[in-house]
Amino acid sequence: MTVFEALKVVVNYPLSESAVRVALIRRGLDESDEFSQVKALSKEFELASADLYLHLATSANIQEGDYNLSVTDKSNFLKMASAIYVKWDEPDLTESKPAVRDLSNRW
Repeated sequence: MTVFEALKVVVNYPLSESAVRVALIRRGLDESDEFSQVKALSKEFELASADLYLHLATSANIQEGDYNLSVTDKSNFLKMASAIYVKWDEPDLTESKPAVRDLSNRW
């Protein structure tokens, strides 16, 4: 099994192949590498899965065959992604950022 195939299995929701490839590339993984226990437990693989959970949580509602992405699913995906980002001491991309920032101290 390749890293690409394994990531699709781990996330277990219908995703475009492009979305999976982007997550792998962003995290420096080669999609054709052989999947192994070392890869499964790697920072890069786990962060790629977190990126895909975030992608699913922020995408439009998905309904494909037996799959239906609900609000509860999206909330769970955000929690899963957040836990992975925190585990690897990465910026938590699930946290909402304020739209307005105070930059008055720069004057």
